[in-house]
Amino acid sequence: MSKYERSMLIQAMFVSGVIEIQAFCFNFLSKLAVKPGNREIEIPINIFINCYMIFIGDILPTVNLIFVKRFRNNAKQAIVELFSKIMIRKRMFTIVNTVLKGKVHPVAQVD
Repeated sequence: MSKYERSMLIQAMFVSGVIEIQAFCFNFLSKLAVKPGNREIEIPINIFINCYMIFIGDILPTVNLIFVKRFRNNAKQAIVELFSKIMIRKRMFTIVNTVLKGKVHPVAQVD
């Protein structure tokens, strides 16, 4: 089995596992928790399900970032471009400030 196939199988395992747990949470968890207990436990279970949905939204991009080399390289390139844009803007701002401070006409100065 090649490295690429192994990576794809691990990625598929993570994504399908998350989807199966999602189906369990939505269909069975609230019903199972409310039957033995009272209705007070329903609110924490719903909070857990909502937190799990947020977690699911983070799993797929994270799995892609870890296992897909092209996605990882694109993310690195985007971060490098963002940092270079930030540095260019900082340099432009300091250049403009130094030019403005240095070019004051002597007549305009008030003593």
